[in-house]
Amino acid sequence: MKNENTPEREKLQNSEALAENENKETAADPAAEHTDSAQAARQEETVETAAAEEVLSPDEHSKESASVEDETKNSKPKKKKGKKDSRKLRYGGMATALTAVVIVVVVLVNVVANILSDRFPLNLDLTADKLFTLSEESKTVAKEIDKEVEVIVFMEESMLENSSTDGTGAILKQLYEALKLYDSYSGGKVKTSYVDLNSDPALYTKYKEYNVEYYDLLFLCGDRHQKISANDMFTYDDSSYYYTGQISVQSSKVEQMLASSLMMVTSDVTPEVLFLTGHEEDSYTVAGLKAILEVNNYSLTDLNITGSEEYSDEAVMAVIAAPTKDYSDEEIEALREWLDNDGKQGRQLMVIVNYEADCPKLYEFLNVEYGLEVTNNMVQETDANRVYMMQASLVYADIGDSDYLPDISGNHALTPISRQILMNAGTNTDSSLFNTALLTFPESAKLVKMADALKEPDGEEQEAPESFDADEYPIVGGAMATKWTYDDDNNRIETNVIVLGSNSMVYDNFTSMSTVYNEEFLLGITNGVTGNESSVNISNKPLEQTTLEFTSGQAYIFFGVFVVAVPVIILIVCLVVFLRRRRL
Repeated sequence: MKNENTPEREKLQNSEALAENENKETAADPAAEHTDSAQAARQEETVETAAAEEVLSPDEHSKESASVEDETKNSKPKKKKGKKDSRKLRYGGMATALTAVVIVVVVLVNVVANILSDRFPLNLDLTADKLFTLSEESKTVAKEIDKEVEVIVFMEESMLENSSTDGTGAILKQLYEALKLYDSYSGGKVKTSYVDLNSDPALYTKYKEYNVEYYDLLFLCGDRHQKISANDMFTYDDSSYYYTGQISVQSSKVEQMLASSLMMVTSDVTPEVLFLTGHEEDSYTVAGLKAILEVNNYSLTDLNITGSEEYSDEAVMAVIAAPTKDYSDEEIEALREWLDNDGKQGRQLMVIVNYEADCPKLYEFLNVEYGLEVTNNMVQETDANRVYMMQASLVYADIGDSDYLPDISGNHALTPISRQILMNAGTNTDSSLFNTALLTFPESAKLVKMADALKEPDGEEQEAPESFDADEYPIVGGAMATKWTYDDDNNRIETNVIVLGSNSMVYDNFTSMSTVYNEEFLLGITNGVTGNESSVNISNKPLEQTTLEFTSGQAYIFFGVFVVAVPVIILIVCLVVFLRRRRL
C-alpha cells in the first residue's frame, strides 16, 4: 500500500524534528536547560491540541470555533450591563435610605419640638408693648415659685385662645399666653385648667365654698386660696359711657394680678395694711392706692376708727387716705398708742393730705410727734417743661434719694395740686428721730396760698393767685419721719411716718402713666418701710397699640434670615447635589 503524507502527519513530523533539534541544543548549552524545559512543555501542549483537532472533523472544528467566538462576543456586553445596573442599584438604594432617614428625622424633630413647645413656649411677640411676653419681674416671680399651684379659669379655653387683640379681647388673649408662660418658667409648678360653669351647673356646687362666678380665676396652693376676676385685669375710661354706652380699655393689669395672686398663695407671710375710714376719705385716693397694694402681696383691711373697732395687732401699716374731716383727740391717742406698740415700735403710717381739706389736729400730731408740718401753701411751676398739660399746678416732682427708692431716685413723679411739707426734725440719720425728703421741687417752683388757689371765681375775669418764693429750696412735697430704737436683742427697730402733699398723685390715671414713676414710688416706699420682700413691682401695659409691627432691629433680622441666609443655604445645597449627580 502506498504511504501518503497528509497535512496533519507532516505537521506532526515537523514538530518532532523541531523538538529533536532543540534537545540537541539544550544538551550543548546547560545554562538554557530550564528555559528549554518550559518551551518543551508548551510544545507538548501544542502537539496535544493538534492531536485533539485531528480527532475532530473539520465541520466540528469549525462549529466549536464559531461557538467560542460567539461566547466571547456575547460575554463582553453582559459584563458591562451588569456593572451599570450595579451602580444604579447602589445609588438608588442610598437615595431611598437617605429619604427615609430625612423623613424619620423630620417626624422626630416635629415631635420633640411640640414637646419642647409645651414645656418651653416660644412666642414671637411683635406688639409695641410686648403684651404677650412676660416682663422680667414676672419671670422672676415664676422662677421663684417652689410650691404646686393650681389655677382654675372659669371660662372656656377656646374663648381665650381665639380672642382678638383689641380691647377686652386683648386682655383675654394676654391672660391665656401668660398662664402658659407661667407654667413654663415655673418648671411646671403652675398648672392651669379651664372650667365652663355654664355647661355644667353642678360645678357651682363643687366650687361653692369659693363663691366663684364666670370670668373668675381661682388660685389654690395647699390650704391657701386667692380669687380674682378677669374684669379687674384692665383699666378703662368710662367718661363717654353715658353717651355711647361703651368703655375704652386703656391698660392691662394681667401680669400684676397673676403675680400678686401667685405670691399671695405661695408666700408664708402676707403683710396686713389697715385703711382708716370714717372721716370722708377721698374715694379716688383710696381706690388708687388699694389697686397698687392688693396686687402686690398685701392683705388690705378697712378699719372705721369712729366706732368700736380696734386696731389689728398683726397689721404692719396704717393708711390715712385724704380725709376731709379732722380726727378727734381720742382717735389721735389711739393712733399714737398703736404706733408706739408698747414701746417696741416697728409699725408704719402713711398720711396722704387732701389738698382742699384742713385737719388741724391730725396735722399737729404729725408735726409734734414726727417733725412733719403740713402747710397751707400749694406748689406751682414756672418752668413749662415741669408741668403736665400746660397747667401750673400739675407739677412734676423729683424723687428723692432714699434707701427705699434706689432704682428710681432722680426720676419724676406727677404730683398735681401738691401742698408744701416742712421737715422740722432735721436730717441727721444718727438722731433717734430724723426726716427724709421723698419728693422735691427746684427753684423754678413757686408757692401760692391754698385759700387763694381754691377761691371760687366771682363771674368776672379773675387774676391768677399771687405766687412767692419758698424760704428754702428745694421745696418738699413729700417726706418721711423715722423714729428708731433697739429691741432686747440689740436689733434696730424703726417706725416710719410718710406724709404726701398730693392725693391726686395716687389716682389710677396717674399711677398707670408710663412716663412718670408714681406707681413705682408708692410701691417702693411701702415695700421699704414694711419689709415686704415678697412683693414685685410690675407696671401696667398700655393697650394703645397691639397691632403687629416690626422694629428696625427685627426688620434687619428677618431680612438677613429670609432674604439672605435661607436663599444662600438653598443655593449651596442645590450646587452640591448638582456636582455630585454629574459624577454618577
